[in-house]
Amino acid sequence: MLLSPHLQRTIPLAAGLLCVVLAGVIWMPLGQSPDASDLAPEQAAAPAGPDPQAVIAEGAEMLLARPLFHMTRRPPAEATVATPVPVAVTISLTGIVESDDVQVALMRLSNQAEMFRVQIGEKVGNWEIEDITQTSVTVITPDGKREVLSLTQGN
Repeated sequence: MLLSPHLQRTIPLAAGLLCVVLAGVIWMPLGQSPDASDLAPEQAAAPAGPDPQAVIAEGAEMLLARPLFHMTRRPPAEATVATPVPVAVTISLTGIVESDDVQVALMRLSNQAEMFRVQIGEKVGNWEIEDITQTSVTVITPDGKREVLSLTQGN
């Protein structure tokens, strides 16, 4: 099949033009938005998206409120000062030392580690020693009542 010389020169030009058109179609962005004149009036007036500066400012606030490298990514809880609960102090009889003319009671308070050696009339904390026998001690409590502490009670 013989082609005219004019047609032989036109075919390569047409093929090149076809390649350029196909390359343009391939490289053209697919999600191009239509012109604003093609949209309805209510669509044309709608904003394109959130303001980028507002988004950045909101993200910065969240980052400051929830520290990035904190274990729980939450701000630390506000410290609350717990009021101490008053503990009732008790007195206990540990032993009795008796000599010819002196009786000494070995007493201990529940809030202290030291042991007190007391005689009749002396005080241990708010308790006053009223009487010492061979097996018990009578004390006057802070509210004025008499209480007998015995060695046999396991105090």
